[in-house]
Amino acid sequence: QVQDFAERWLWIYNHERPNMAIGGITPKQKLAIAA
Repeated sequence: QVQDFAERWLWIYNHERPNMAIGGITPKQKLAIAA
Protein backbone atom coordinates (compact mmCIF):
# COMPACT_ATOMS: atom_id res chain seq x y z
CA GLN A 1 0.00 0.00 0.00
CA VAL A 2 2.75 2.44 0.89
CA GLN A 3 4.58 1.70 -2.37
CA ASP A 4 1.36 2.27 -4.32
CA PHE A 5 0.78 5.59 -2.58
CA ALA A 6 4.37 6.71 -3.19
CA GLU A 7 4.19 5.85 -6.89
CA ARG A 8 0.92 7.77 -7.31
CA TRP A 9 2.32 10.78 -5.43
CA LEU A 10 5.47 10.77 -7.56
CA TRP A 11 3.44 10.63 -10.79
CA ILE A 12 1.25 13.55 -9.67
CA TYR A 13 4.32 15.51 -8.56
CA ASN A 14 6.04 15.08 -11.93
CA HIS A 15 3.06 15.31 -14.28
CA GLU A 16 0.31 17.42 -12.71
CA ARG A 17 1.64 19.62 -9.93
CA PRO A 18 2.98 23.01 -11.08
CA ASN A 19 6.31 23.88 -9.50
CA MET A 20 6.86 27.58 -8.76
CA ALA A 21 10.64 27.12 -8.60
CA ILE A 22 10.71 26.28 -12.32
CA GLY A 23 8.25 28.90 -13.51
CA GLY A 24 4.93 27.34 -12.52
CA ILE A 25 5.21 24.34 -14.85
CA THR A 26 5.47 20.65 -14.10
CA PRO A 27 8.86 18.89 -14.06
CA LYS A 28 7.70 16.86 -17.09
CA GLN A 29 7.01 20.07 -19.06
CA LYS A 30 10.39 21.47 -18.03
CA LEU A 31 12.10 18.33 -19.29
CA ALA A 32 10.21 18.52 -22.60
CA ILE A 33 11.29 22.15 -23.07
CA ALA A 34 14.92 21.31 -22.31
CA ALA A 35 15.02 18.40 -24.77
